[in-house]
Amino acid sequence: MERRYAVFIALSLAAVLGSQVMRSILFPQAEEKPPVVKPVVDGDAKAQQNPVKPKEERDPTTEEPNGSAGDPPTNEPGSEATPDSEPSVTQSAPRRHLSLGSLNPDAPAGMLVTLSSRGATVERIELAGEQFHDQDDRGAYIGHFAADIVPEGCRLNVVGDGTPAKIGGLQAGDVIVRVADSTTPDPQSLAAVLSRLKPRQTVSITFRRPQGEALGREQTVDVQATRRPLEVIRPEFSTVPVVDVNAGFHDPLSFRLSIASRDGQKRPEDGEIEGNKLGQKDWEATVSGDGRSVEFRRTLDGDLTVVKQYRLVTAADDPVGLVENARAGRYRLQLRVSFKASQKTQLEYAIDGPNGLPTEGWWYAARVSRSWGSLGVRDVAMRFVGEPSTLISGLTLTDEDAEQTASAILDEKPLSFAGVDALYFASGLLPAVEGAEIPQLAEVQSVIVGDVPEAARRKLVNVSCRLLSRELQLEPDVPVTHRFDIFAGPKRPSLLATFGRPQASMNDLVYYGWFGWVARPMIAILHVLHAIIRNYGIAIILLTVIVRGAMFPISRKQALSSQKMQVLQPEMKAIAEKYKNDPQKRTMVTQELWRKHNYNPAGGCLLVFIQIPIFMGLYRSLATDVELRQAPLFTSAIRWCSNLAAPDMMLDWSGFMPGFLVAPEGWLGPYLNLFPLLTIGLFLWQQKLFMPPAVDEQAKMQQQVMKYMMFFMALMFFKVPCGLCLYFIASSLWGIAERLLLPTPKPGGALAGAGGPTVVDAVSSKPGERSSGGRKRRKRR
Repeated sequence: MERRYAVFIALSLAAVLGSQVMRSILFPQAEEKPPVVKPVVDGDAKAQQNPVKPKEERDPTTEEPNGSAGDPPTNEPGSEATPDSEPSVTQSAPRRHLSLGSLNPDAPAGMLVTLSSRGATVERIELAGEQFHDQDDRGAYIGHFAADIVPEGCRLNVVGDGTPAKIGGLQAGDVIVRVADSTTPDPQSLAAVLSRLKPRQTVSITFRRPQGEALGREQTVDVQATRRPLEVIRPEFSTVPVVDVNAGFHDPLSFRLSIASRDGQKRPEDGEIEGNKLGQKDWEATVSGDGRSVEFRRTLDGDLTVVKQYRLVTAADDPVGLVENARAGRYRLQLRVSFKASQKTQLEYAIDGPNGLPTEGWWYAARVSRSWGSLGVRDVAMRFVGEPSTLISGLTLTDEDAEQTASAILDEKPLSFAGVDALYFASGLLPAVEGAEIPQLAEVQSVIVGDVPEAARRKLVNVSCRLLSRELQLEPDVPVTHRFDIFAGPKRPSLLATFGRPQASMNDLVYYGWFGWVARPMIAILHVLHAIIRNYGIAIILLTVIVRGAMFPISRKQALSSQKMQVLQPEMKAIAEKYKNDPQKRTMVTQELWRKHNYNPAGGCLLVFIQIPIFMGLYRSLATDVELRQAPLFTSAIRWCSNLAAPDMMLDWSGFMPGFLVAPEGWLGPYLNLFPLLTIGLFLWQQKLFMPPAVDEQAKMQQQVMKYMMFFMALMFFKVPCGLCLYFIASSLWGIAERLLLPTPKPGGALAGAGGPTVVDAVSSKPGERSSGGRKRRKRR
């Protein structure tokens, strides 16, 4: 029997693997030509619904030295992808990159913001602190520089405060000549060298500093590299992170502003109003004296001046309209948009929200929606007063047959926030609620940014929101200013509760699904245990001990019931043999046997039913709670078990295993995971200990099916978080110990009662007839 099932499993797997191999041979993927990039200027909806796929997509789980994928044939490097019909970009002001905030863990803002004068946009937002590192890139990081190519090497345009480069003494304008004895003639070379180095490694950097119109002599500094910080907002090209925006092409950046209509002239579908272009132009930039705000200014045709001001807001600030939220103190950026005309003007503007949120976990994690629909890796989120948050799935936006509708903003139900929601992080645009700078908004739209990936990677699509204003009446020389708050940070419920209108905050973006009633107390217990022992892995083990200890009476009863079942097996086998042709009689006699020995065959199910919500609650906790993200079992210095919310990733086997199995979207994923295999091994051992011997062929077949089903369960468990596997390992070891520590019953003692009659004899005797045991006792008397 076992041989037949083994052959069946082997043939099934061979058929599946063979079909995949034949498919790759008979239907090979055609090599695509270099792309002609379609317009995504201003996030144009029509262009984005019909994207051209990029020539080559990098795996988002790895970071390549190149800043972009593919080489579009037109436009200058460092600019956004534009249509062929778009005229070449002209700069009305020099390109500038500026930064606000710091990566110093003690910095009040908690983040480093890099701004670009191209469109007066946010290029990237990096979070400060050891808790927030990039989970995919494990190379060395010294900072983002938006570097230019000069004959001597790479000229740094920006060096953010708190970065290793800044701490080591580098500054904007320096030209890096060599890194670790390797020349760096361009940003790609610089990124390639750093990718080969390791965090915490001391990096020797040779550079030249400008002295007047010329460069000074070469200098060398030692910089202590770190791990790459988590970027809540980052530039991308075809869903692939862009390391350096000046090294190649990129999709539109975040928080772009455009003129939707002016004096009755509507923006065309494929671009901007002529003479009113904002997205692909460089704005004049001015940094405030305190270094906490940057003002961008651009003058359009007809003497219309547009100003965008970004300002960091901390707990020390208490501007108008932020009294209620001032206690948040971190991850807050304020955006003011002003319009001023020399003559009476009617205009409508559109402001795009954030894009380029993290895609970490896309190949193993699954997000849960409040509705029955599927969610993408990044989805558009919005909330109106009096309603729960709404998520518009990125997968829905990529569906050409789905109807794309805008949400009107009503006076009785104003917009609280609109943005993008990801697995552990979110970013939103929040209109001001008090004062004279409350935005007058008409509707909010969901838009796709950049190209739509193919097949399983479609859920990686980059999305954003767009806020459209009502028509503004500008009086001559009277500015109109609207204020927004920008949140970009982790999804901590207490933090999110401080963003948004009262009773309509961002805190309901943290959603645990149907088992939230179990997940929340489990998270609270884990946090308390972690506060004591400072290790979430040990906290999960202690949580398992607490859960199994509370269920000890039930689990012990199950173990005793299983043991009793094994003792009853000989007599049950005798019953099955005696009444093999009378099923009704066999069932009656078997039930009589169970009643005599107080055995309940369903007694072991209670423990399973209790553990199901615990299992689901812990699974949702690991997939939702940002505190468990990046929590290592041992250390974060090695990849294995460095993130309890992800598979343990013991070995990267993508280089020697079939691609359809180990691709990120494949069945097994790019890493060999040890914990799922150990979990299934313990399950099999536990099954062997608790399962009684089969009494007939049917029972034997059922047990064989259950045994081999474990191998399919191994496939299902292969990409679950290692923290969840840790719970099952500890729970299985507890159950095995309970079973092994029970006293072994004496053979026959629980059944015959010192030579007494069996249930088979008692039930099978005819009326008026005594059993043989009774006759023997009478003779002895």
